[in-house]
Amino acid sequence: MNHRVSPKAGARRTHAERSAATRQHLIATAIDVIQHRSLEEMSIHELAKSAGMTSGAVQHHFESKAVLMMNVLSELIESTVRSGELWPSPALPVRERATTFVQAVWRLVYAQPRFIVAWNIYLGCRNQPEVLGHIAELRQSVQARMHEGFFTAFPELAAEPDRDGLLGLVLSSLRGLGMLQLFAPALASAPDAAQQAQLGCLADWIATRCEAVVVPSKARTRRR
Repeated sequence: MNHRVSPKAGARRTHAERSAATRQHLIATAIDVIQHRSLEEMSIHELAKSAGMTSGAVQHHFESKAVLMMNVLSELIESTVRSGELWPSPALPVRERATTFVQAVWRLVYAQPRFIVAWNIYLGCRNQPEVLGHIAELRQSVQARMHEGFFTAFPELAAEPDRDGLLGLVLSSLRGLGMLQLFAPALASAPDAAQQAQLGCLADWIATRCEAVVVPSKARTRRR
């Protein structure tokens, strides 16, 4: 007699895998509730209702709204730096590199609805020290990775004495443009011309700073 193993038995997930999948489902549902409704409406009860679960089942994974918000924020911030698409090759011409970076970081991070969701969480949890401490740790981690990625993509600027201020200005500019989406028409379909012009100016400024470092070194070489 041939004993065949059912395909379903081989594909059966472990308890840990099922638990991780449920947590991801709850986090994605929480992000959706915050994005399309509001942070105030994102209670454990509302999350359970939207996810098709009981409140007790949700609390098995996230014992409080504060813990849930920390996990949601972690997912939002981590997802912004996972993609290798953020960083152009340093071998590209500097102006192509700068434009590629600015457009990629805008498209993948600051123009995403999750960016506004993250700020909603931050502003809505200002009186919760536990969440604010978690936010501070996440920001440090992300800042370190952005620092490493940016100066790998733009090695011309890595030795500049004001490099931290330079990167801070780049990210602050992008963050400000991202926040303006709060006031954009809900059904806007075409790219905003003024927004694109500002992104173009930012890319031009990055490229100009790189060129200002490279040009004097070439001039010294010619004089020799």
